[in-house]
Amino acid sequence: MVFYEHHIFMILLLITCTYSFGMADGSDPRPVSGPPAPPPPVPSLTQLLSVGDRLVFLCEAPDGHHGLFFELFGNKTLVDTVQHQTEECGAIFTVNRKDVTQEKPFCCLYMDARRMPSAFSTYVYAKLDEEASPLPPPVLESSSSEVQRGQMLSFNCSAPLCLRPKLFQLLRRSAGSAGSAGSPLDLLGPGAVVSSSPDPIFRVGPLDGGLYSCLYQMSLPTDLRIISSASQAVQVTVLHEPNTDEPTDWPFIVGALTAAVLFLAVVVGLSLAVHKKVREVAQEKKRREDAKFWSTVHARDHVVDLPITRLSSFFKDPGPDSGEYADPRTLSTFANLSYS
Repeated sequence: MVFYEHHIFMILLLITCTYSFGMADGSDPRPVSGPPAPPPPVPSLTQLLSVGDRLVFLCEAPDGHHGLFFELFGNKTLVDTVQHQTEECGAIFTVNRKDVTQEKPFCCLYMDARRMPSAFSTYVYAKLDEEASPLPPPVLESSSSEVQRGQMLSFNCSAPLCLRPKLFQLLRRSAGSAGSAGSPLDLLGPGAVVSSSPDPIFRVGPLDGGLYSCLYQMSLPTDLRIISSASQAVQVTVLHEPNTDEPTDWPFIVGALTAAVLFLAVVVGLSLAVHKKVREVAQEKKRREDAKFWSTVHARDHVVDLPITRLSSFFKDPGPDSGEYADPRTLSTFANLSYS
């Protein structure tokens, strides 16, 4: 029992000494915490063009800042909340037109990953007419203003918003349209869209000379889409002849000629070899046909053994006593002949 009391006494003494040392040193023994972190900076709220019966608002955090939650307020009452999976620079809200009056002010705020809310944005009074700001036009850049016929050309369509658009479109503008940014209605009708892609970089070709522009589309929470105004026009000229200012590539020309000569030599050699082979085959065929012909002729040859009679015996005059002589008068042929 005395042993435990001694230990308890030593622990209390140690705590007392530590506290006394801290007080004498002028320091606070409690955990020291820094000043509270400042809230995120104030966002900005912009009303965009209406889509059907929906008013569209864009709440953006300042450059370099992002949020997980964005909230829209009307008359200091929460209207809508957009929650992102990862921190984003802004959010788009839609409000039913019939629920809005021109006297109704709107504002927004956002919360970062610490769930710390920013201050409210400046109030915006809803515009029920078509005087609201459209999506700002993108900026179009091309890799070159001139291109050889049949070659590819690259375009970059940069949207000024921090939010990534849903779709980019590269278009060919009519010859009479202005060179500055404007409405998509200034573009050509059918066939005006050269290419569409979720990526802002286009590599297309072959192209026709003329003016090119681009625009982008943003997706809304209600599955609607809002289209930006068109970018400034970019002039593209198609060259029909090679640029004579460029130096002649003699190594390439010599190499091409050498390859052509070698190719012709191979073709001529093959032609001679084929001709020789055809001639040999024809001669061999003729020899076989000649041999067959003479074999047939020799097979038809026959040796005839005729007996030879002596001419003297053939013309011998038989005597009257020989049995070989006959009186012509005794022959039936001459039997009826009368002699006078």
